Amino acid sequence: MSSEKNFKIGRLVFFVILTMSAFAANSLLARVAIANQEIGPSYFSLIRLISGSIILIILVFFRFGLYPVINIKPNLQGVIGLSLYMVGFHYAYIFLEAGIGSIILFGGVQVVMFTSSILTKQRPTLFNWIGMIAAMIGIILLFFPFNLNSSQPMNGIILMLMAALGWGIYSVSGTKSKNPLTTTMSNFIFTIPIVMISFVIYPENINLTYFGIFLAICSGAVMSGLGYSLWYTILPYLEKTIAALVQLLVPVIALALSISFLDEKLTYLSFLSSILVIFGVFVGIYADKYKKN
Repeated sequence: MSSEKNFKIGRLVFFVILTMSAFAANSLLARVAIANQEIGPSYFSLIRLISGSIILIILVFFRFGLYPVINIKPNLQGVIGLSLYMVGFHYAYIFLEAGIGSIILFGGVQVVMFTSSILTKQRPTLFNWIGMIAAMIGIILLFFPFNLNSSQPMNGIILMLMAALGWGIYSVSGTKSKNPLTTTMSNFIFTIPIVMISFVIYPENINLTYFGIFLAICSGAVMSGLGYSLWYTILPYLEKTIAALVQLLVPVIALALSISFLDEKLTYLSFLSSILVIFGVFVGIYADKYKKN
C-alpha cells in the first residue's frame, strides 16, 4: 500500500470491505434476475449502465458542477474493460451459479492484475506468488468435473473469464485515475453504446418484469455506480498485487450469500476453492507487510 499518511488504514479497510460486499451483491442480483428470466442479460446490463450513469451524473454535477458532465472524454482502456466485463458477466449468469461465477470472475481478475504488476516492474515477492498460485489452484479446480454436480458449463466459464479480463483491465485503468467519480461516470456513459450492440448480435425473447428492472436498477445505481466510484477512489492506495488479492474475498462473500438466500448448494469443490482463495488473500496481505519490514 502507498500514501498511508493521507489515508488512514482503518478507513481503507472499511471501504475495501464495503466495496467487496457491493461487488458480491452484484453477482446475486444478476443471478436472480437473469437465471429466473425476470430480464435478459442485454437488458440487465443496459439498465444497469443507464441507472448507474444517472446516479453518477447527479453526483458529479453537485460536486463539481456542469462542466465535467458536458465535457467528458472517453478513457479507452476503462471503456474496453468495462464493456468486456458487462457483456461477459451478464451472459455468464445464464449458466453459472452466483457463488461459482464470482469465484471464476475474481480469480481471473487476480491473474490479470498480477500480470500487470509484473509488467510494470512492481516486483511481487515470494509470498505474492504463493498467494496467487494457491488462489489459482482453487479456480482451476472448478474446471474439473470430479462429479456431475460440481462441474460447471464451459460456455459459462468462458464468458466469465472474458468478464474477468475486462474487470482486470478496468481496475488497472483505475489506478491511474485522478478524479475517480468523473472517470467512473465517463466509463459508464461511453460503455452504453457498446453494450447496445449485444442487442443486435443476440436478440432477446425474454419478457421484462418489474422485478427484473428493479434488480437491474439496484445493481446499476447502488452496487455499481456508487461501488465502482468507491473502488476507483481506493485503488491508488493499493498496490496492484494487493488490489487483486482483496477482490478474491468477493467470491467467498457471494458464495455465502448465495447459499443463504438463493438456496445454492455448497459442493466439496466450491468449499475447497473458497479455502484456497482465502488462504491466497491472507498470504498476499502478509507479503505486503513483509515488504515493509
